Amino acid sequence: MKDFILYSGSSNLPLAHEVAKLMNITLGKVDLERFADGELRPWIQDDLRDKTVIVLESFSYPMDEHIMEMVLMGDAIRRCAPKRVIGVIPYLGYARQDKLHRAGEPISARVIAKFLEVSEFHEIIGVDLHNDAIVGFFEIPFTHVSALETLANQVKKRDISNGVVIAPDVGGVKRARNLAFLLDLPMVVMEKRRFLDKHDTSEAYQIIGDVRDKTAIIIDDIISTGGTIVQAAASLREAGATGVIALATHGVFAGEAVEKLTHAPIEEVICTNSIHLNGDKKFASLKVVSIAPLLADAISTLVR
Repeated sequence: MKDFILYSGSSNLPLAHEVAKLMNITLGKVDLERFADGELRPWIQDDLRDKTVIVLESFSYPMDEHIMEMVLMGDAIRRCAPKRVIGVIPYLGYARQDKLHRAGEPISARVIAKFLEVSEFHEIIGVDLHNDAIVGFFEIPFTHVSALETLANQVKKRDISNGVVIAPDVGGVKRARNLAFLLDLPMVVMEKRRFLDKHDTSEAYQIIGDVRDKTAIIIDDIISTGGTIVQAAASLREAGATGVIALATHGVFAGEAVEKLTHAPIEEVICTNSIHLNGDKKFASLKVVSIAPLLADAISTLVR
């Protein structure tokens, strides 16, 4: 009998089932009951004494509900005398609020870290954080895994002969450089102006490098409203790129993102299943690849 058990919140059950199948286990039994007023009362229905317990939850929309699911499940689990509790967060909502941009704002990513610690998670596994420095907000061990190689393998299948990797902003240079190394391609950087008083809006305005007659491969950690990717694709086309492929680990696709991406000059958008996408979030040029093997390997390393 295995001495660990995997639970899932409601945010990404398909991914949790896929991870469980790869690990040859079944998901633990939890009743995520809600009262009439919306209050959540998780009920853990397994014997957890002296077991390692893993909880998988993406902090995707509605992220506040999913965060509360995870921290309340964590509290319920710790009262069942487990050996340790590991949180697996394929998408860490609030990760973009990782610094103080102006007076009067919270550093929300740090608050989320404290929520998880108070719920007595002993360790966290996260995927492609918006900023590596977020790991420093946690006083418990944090395993940061990357889906970059998974995305790179999808590009390799397309046998692109004249490609160039694009960092859509200066902050994404490290990510783009790593992808360029995996694909053995050159890299180009775009500078982007972001307006703090206009949420989820930006303006791509300069390309540093040559993209003429090349297939541009844009890499980002998150596609939210799609503004950055769509503006970058248009600028790249104007600069002479013959094609555009967009890669991102986390497909948030908020607001009018699906409509924007559907009509954008982009041949294909490739993202992972770190966020479960309902039918209204899917579109013809979208390709979703699974990070279940990545998570299963990371979990296996910790429960050996």
